[in-house]
Amino acid sequence: MASVSAAAGEEQAAQGLETPPPAEPAALRTGLRARLRRPHLAVDKHLLRLWLRDVILPIIAIRIAIMVAGYFALTVFQPERLSEGLAMWNHWDGPNFQILSQWGYGPGTPRPEFIVLFPLYPLTISIGNAVLPLFETAMLSSLLATLFAGVGLYELVRLDSNRSLARGSVLAMVLFPSAYSLVAPYSEPLFLATTVWAFVAMRRGHVAASGVLALLAALTRIQGAFLIPALGVEYLMVRRRIRWDILWIALIAAGPLIYLGINWYYFGSPMHFVSVQDQIYHVANGMPWVTMPDLWNHVVNEPQNERWVTVFVAPLAAFVLLAVVTIWSIFSKHSRPSYAVYTAITGLSFTTLTWPISVPRYIMGVFPIFIAMASWGRRPGGQAVLVLSTLLLGMFMTLFLMLHWAF
Repeated sequence: MASVSAAAGEEQAAQGLETPPPAEPAALRTGLRARLRRPHLAVDKHLLRLWLRDVILPIIAIRIAIMVAGYFALTVFQPERLSEGLAMWNHWDGPNFQILSQWGYGPGTPRPEFIVLFPLYPLTISIGNAVLPLFETAMLSSLLATLFAGVGLYELVRLDSNRSLARGSVLAMVLFPSAYSLVAPYSEPLFLATTVWAFVAMRRGHVAASGVLALLAALTRIQGAFLIPALGVEYLMVRRRIRWDILWIALIAAGPLIYLGINWYYFGSPMHFVSVQDQIYHVANGMPWVTMPDLWNHVVNEPQNERWVTVFVAPLAAFVLLAVVTIWSIFSKHSRPSYAVYTAITGLSFTTLTWPISVPRYIMGVFPIFIAMASWGRRPGGQAVLVLSTLLLGMFMTLFLMLHWAF
């Protein structure tokens, strides 16, 4: 009888059925989903098949489709650039990361203004460059990080819901309007991967691993610092009380401190990057009640052209989406309080930017957005969300490949 119940649990997980109520017989808790809820996950062949079928193959297929669509877009709009091959993806911040990986921040670097970029992604490129050329290494790093992020998101969602929502969340991630940044040699995939897995590790009780992963996120983007309060909330939900291992969360602060130390060591001031952002990239920080009305004024008064869409409308839409997802994260059964904390703090930090032109790309690191989109897609007419997202992805990807501004 126990073996039959165990088989039923396996079948239930494979079909994506909802988790049985807490009062289920003990024998039913021997299935795959029960093992996933334990602190120690035994990665078996069945789980690997799920990852391959639901995450890895779809991500690779959609990535290929995006790259093929990009090729045909240039065939129509800029056929003279087709000879670039994969290098058509290598512009804006992509080459900047590669230059930084080659020269570092120190004396002799041809671009000292790249101090505004955090060190972990360039470091991965530098390590891989021992085997492959810079650009190929950067593209491979983005691909592997995207797969890692997809598997992490899939596992995180299945801790609270079923296989169907987990698959939908992965699709929402790779079809998001700015998901071309998961294909280009950008740091978004690495930040998303380390962030998602930090939450997975915390949910499974691996506090030390969570702290280390979140530290890596904080060495990839400054927003990694926001994982401190978010994972703190998750820690209290998992542990139910404070123990000594909560100090692993404090390790995350080492990320920003290392970055400030780099600024101080090479440029004599830990806040040197702030002046670079202001003087070279024309981005500063202000109060939200000043920056947000200013953005709205631009949306209302600027000429309605391509620049109006990408520089003003898209950032405003990103702020609205962050606000909606924050509210959704508070009330949805598919979310957690820690997700709401992370989304809210990230959104609030972005509202302080006087020129938030890259925010539609930066929110790729806010993974609750993808869970929310997948949840909305299950409602009547909800598939329109994914369709609209895919159409916007095609539009912004085309602009990006044509060397126009797309975040």
